[in-house]
Amino acid sequence: VLAGPGGRAEPIAEDTLIDVLTRTQAVNGADDITQFEITTAAAFLAFAEHPADVLLLEVGLGGRLDATNVVEKPALSIITPISLDHSEKLGATLDRIAYEKAGILRAGVPAVVAQQDPEAEDVIRREAAAVGAPLVVWGSDFDAYEQGSRLVVQQEAELLDLPLPALIGRHQVVNAGTAVAAAMQLRESLPRLGLDEPAIEQGLISAQWPARMQRLDSGPLPSLLKPGSELWLDGGHNPAAARALAQTLADLE
Repeated sequence: VLAGPGGRAEPIAEDTLIDVLTRTQAVNGADDITQFEITTAAAFLAFAEHPADVLLLEVGLGGRLDATNVVEKPALSIITPISLDHSEKLGATLDRIAYEKAGILRAGVPAVVAQQDPEAEDVIRREAAAVGAPLVVWGSDFDAYEQGSRLVVQQEAELLDLPLPALIGRHQVVNAGTAVAAAMQLRESLPRLGLDEPAIEQGLISAQWPARMQRLDSGPLPSLLKPGSELWLDGGHNPAAARALAQTLADLE
């Protein structure tokens, strides 16, 4: 999503997307390249030609050797909860996967670290010390929790009392708390973004994530259900996501 006229956020046009993909493919020619690599290159071309206020760039597979990991000086790094994922390429143990994820850390660039298994957190702290990346770690530098149907995010010098995220599931408290902590960091380093408390609140209550605990109430499939039935769509694809899905369904029940 790119900034449009008058500050409105607008997606790039389909013909623009086709154009950057076509030009990227022409430059690559017959060289070997994966689908993720070439679409990442096309995305960077689109970002360069259609600047936005902020680029939120998510790694694909790991981090250290990921096609997205070419940005030399990001404004902020964020490491979300690490679990066993893509084990055939990243490694079969949590510490090995954490090492790959920690490859996004940069010298002098703050990194917000979400709630982690102690094994993964140890690796992140070790790699951050090695490259000189200052950390903002869940449980040490900030905390987030649900209290009385509100989301409380607390740092040493500040506490925010916020609405719960619109996204369903108690695991979204961790995700939202991490996002708020990141916004609080960017508020200091990039004040032009206007990330004040009302803006953060609006982000929490308006966030949408298609295919993650999305209830389908219209269309051909819901019409086939028996009375009293519900249809939910979720794209979780690893053990941690499966556990979060099971917990969320149990809570709904």
